[in-house]
Amino acid sequence: MKYACFAKLRDMDMVSKLGFDGAELDMNEIRALSKPETKKLRERLTELNLEPCSCSWLLPNSVHICDKGFDRDAWLRQFDPDGEKLAMLGCKTVVFASGPIRTVGNDGETPGKKEIINDFILKTAKVFKRHGVRVALETVCFDYTDYLTYLHESAEICRLPEAENIYLLSDIRHLVRAGDEPDDICRFADRIIHAHIDNPITIQRIMPLPGDGYRYELFLRRILQTRTEWLSYETADEGDMMKNGPVSLRYIQSLVEKLSV
Repeated sequence: MKYACFAKLRDMDMVSKLGFDGAELDMNEIRALSKPETKKLRERLTELNLEPCSCSWLLPNSVHICDKGFDRDAWLRQFDPDGEKLAMLGCKTVVFASGPIRTVGNDGETPGKKEIINDFILKTAKVFKRHGVRVALETVCFDYTDYLTYLHESAEICRLPEAENIYLLSDIRHLVRAGDEPDDICRFADRIIHAHIDNPITIQRIMPLPGDGYRYELFLRRILQTRTEWLSYETADEGDMMKNGPVSLRYIQSLVEKLSV
């Protein structure tokens, strides 16, 4: 298992100092880079001994896939240069999350909305496949959306006849807050390629620490049975990265080592 941390480009030095193996990048920042700048970023990450494990924030939360003003074709065209830049960085996975952009509501159009959302996810995956980048569909809990809130729902998209290049992401916070079935991680182990971790008891994204109220072995034991290579920390609300980061990393590493024996 390798360990990454969500981070902005300005934070790469800190992520390296904390002892992480890699970083989960912001697609908005990568999108804004020129090709020469992307090449320089790859060189910088190499200098810091960091791998770009994945890229999140594929779409802003201010849009919605089913809105009439959402230009699906323009976004799909945008994903082509996005995929090219990720390939330049050696980043093999892009995360499709953004709960608010995929809500369906309870109105009469709900079946149609699900179909539209599914179709966009499928087409997104096809575009990124051209560049050797996998799409990891993140199951997102009810705090953010009302669709694809359980792993088994997300797995249904992977089973669609036209599905290709779509995999699953298991996030401990969403899993716990949705009351999802932990054993579904094992059921869909062959499709799960990425995992997020933080303290799932609170909605705040803070470092998992010993004695913080959750037994992380419950999640990690199952994740170790999947195709997951990276465990990526979501830490946007962590108050003291430099103090808690190394403690948390050693703690989770020790649990993984114990469970791997």
